[in-house]
Amino acid sequence: MSRRQSRKPAPVRFRLTRAGWLFLSVAVLLGVSAVKSQAGMMFVLFGAMMAALHLSAVTARRMLLAVQLQREVPSRAWQNRTVHLGYALRNTHRRRGCMGLSVREMAPTGIDSADGYCVHLPAQAVFRSGGRFAALVRGRIHLREMQLSTIFPFGLVEARRRIAQDSTVIVWPARGRLRNWFLRRGAVEVSSAAPSPATGGQDEFFGLRDYRGGDNPRWIHWRRSACRPVPVLREMSRPLPDLLWVFVDTRRRQDTAEAILLRERLLRFAATLIDHAVAQGYMVGLALAFSSGVKTFAPQGGRGQWQALLDALADMDDNTAHGLERTLRAVRVSQVAQAQVVVAAGEDDVDSYALRSLRSFCRHMVVVRARELDVFFDDSGAKPSPDADSPDLAPAGARRPALAAEGA
Repeated sequence: MSRRQSRKPAPVRFRLTRAGWLFLSVAVLLGVSAVKSQAGMMFVLFGAMMAALHLSAVTARRMLLAVQLQREVPSRAWQNRTVHLGYALRNTHRRRGCMGLSVREMAPTGIDSADGYCVHLPAQAVFRSGGRFAALVRGRIHLREMQLSTIFPFGLVEARRRIAQDSTVIVWPARGRLRNWFLRRGAVEVSSAAPSPATGGQDEFFGLRDYRGGDNPRWIHWRRSACRPVPVLREMSRPLPDLLWVFVDTRRRQDTAEAILLRERLLRFAATLIDHAVAQGYMVGLALAFSSGVKTFAPQGGRGQWQALLDALADMDDNTAHGLERTLRAVRVSQVAQAQVVVAAGEDDVDSYALRSLRSFCRHMVVVRARELDVFFDDSGAKPSPDADSPDLAPAGARRPALAAEGA
């Protein structure tokens, strides 16, 4: 039988604190004096001080090796919002407790420092320490290592142990506020009705039809069936939600700070629009250009599509080759039939054959140019608000289910 090999824990490193350097300096002076004077008591004091340093290091090392650390962080967050994360500390020792434990992230990119602290962790106990950080940059934040440290018992030696755990947080563009809801009425109000594929769905009444084998008898219309040889079944209808296509001009035409800020603002506008449209019941599609090419997302509904579209906006790279014309041509005109189209254009002069073709086939089109962006969009989310907690990761106005598996 092969023995199970346990993973070797990360090594514990030590460094003296300010109090420790002062303590060591006094101990060295005391040792020099003891050698010169040959006083026995001074040798005893010198030995006691060096033993205190050694005891601090040994005690701190035993505590850190007995602690298991796990990071709990949400997988997604909004830009410029405070994100809460947690650290789960578990003491595996059967008898000894741990004191004064500190947790911090090592070299995080795109966030402020997020620290946690535990005063006392009893034996075989679990403690959850909370921390928070402000996600200031759109994109993906990769968290690699955590550092667990303590200066217990005397504050002379700081023991540090690094624990590797890879976590990724996708930071969506900051969510602002739409000044003018320029789309047509909500999906439920204008949707056409079609037979529901699920017989007896809890929707609106669509019509009557003859009973077929396998139908639910609960939906038989007994009053109409009483005078007919074949029972009549009530058929319900399921509203078809409106379709929305969002085209974003992501090309950076100039190597200036103004061009970069304009593109980020267009991304924030698109994120806000998608968030509100999903909450209104729209099936939303997206087309935008990356440096490698144009990516399109067919209109769909639900939480998965909402996350996929916002993830695409968060992953936008430095596109300098593909403009709005190519983004518009990436979608066939048949795909935008009976759909509402919103074009977020970085150029003031937008007039192309692809745009005119989409306008002739779609149901309704709105072109938001750079100079008109303030009319439709309040970019209040661009300013960091570290005191404001990150909103729930659900579409605005929608019922937000609990995110027990994602949040800390």
